[in-house]
Amino acid sequence: MVPQVFLDGFAKVFAEIQPNLRQVVYRLRDARVAWHGSVVKGLRVFLPSLPQPWMEFELAGTFLLRQFRSRKVLTLATGPVGLAFDSWSGNYFHWIAEELPRLALLRKVQPECIVLLPGLNSSDYIVQTVSALGFRHTHTLMPGELAEVRDLWLAVRPGRHGYMVPELMREVREAVLGSLAASLDPFKRATRRIYVSRCRQKWRQLTNEEEIVGVLARYGFETVYFEDMTFVEQVRTMYEAAVFIGIHGANMTNILFMTPGSNAIEIMSHTYINPSYLSMANSIGVYYSLVPSAQSSPMEVERGYADMLADPMLVEQVVRPLCVEQ
Repeated sequence: MVPQVFLDGFAKVFAEIQPNLRQVVYRLRDARVAWHGSVVKGLRVFLPSLPQPWMEFELAGTFLLRQFRSRKVLTLATGPVGLAFDSWSGNYFHWIAEELPRLALLRKVQPECIVLLPGLNSSDYIVQTVSALGFRHTHTLMPGELAEVRDLWLAVRPGRHGYMVPELMREVREAVLGSLAASLDPFKRATRRIYVSRCRQKWRQLTNEEEIVGVLARYGFETVYFEDMTFVEQVRTMYEAAVFIGIHGANMTNILFMTPGSNAIEIMSHTYINPSYLSMANSIGVYYSLVPSAQSSPMEVERGYADMLADPMLVEQVVRPLCVEQ
């Protein structure tokens, strides 16, 4: 039985989603794009380019003027230039779950455009996923750079923050898996039981992980660490996962590459309720289960960074029927 606090939290978020299923690509003439993805038209920040509207205040007034007076401005080619990242895109979750759907929108209207990439994060997954969606021309904005763009096409985040539009998530999934087909073995698809540990992360760890791993080991789970893997290896691992369990965080993003009909289990604290991965799993036909957990960090720790304590009995209650059925 899922505690009422989770049910209420999920219901509140999904009630907010319904009016915000927009899928929009803006076209702007003679705009400037900053290295963090923010767009300025004239002397105003273009709000749809920001992760959240309230962030306009961080880029307004004298701060905005200083950026333009002290920084060199590059002029890009006269052809169409596409933008689908923002200041949050350096995070793996935000890139996969929010920026790639934006690129999927962008390629519907400008498949041959030059795609701007964030220079703060040159990880292999950014280059590989942009290529997977068919874009052949890119330009990286390095930290501190501003670009003058004559013909800018800006794809905004579809829907509410944290919500995945199902058809776009499926499109992204198919594109990425298709591009990596040579690295995937169909005979191993949905055959493994995987636990992804966060013990090497700075925050949001599982305090009693050793005890939980002991429970999972009885059901044939192996422990993996995504920090030690390339992007391709992470995708392959999840492609091969029949049952996956992880702690709320960026490691859960790879649910996107699981096989429809497989099972994803999320360990989540009652102090930080976020249905993003429920939305992702539902988008691609993966069954989702929740292990309600308690915060184990002191209460003064910001809830999004707090460690968790999972009940071994609850973990086993969720895992047992899924493993017996296979």
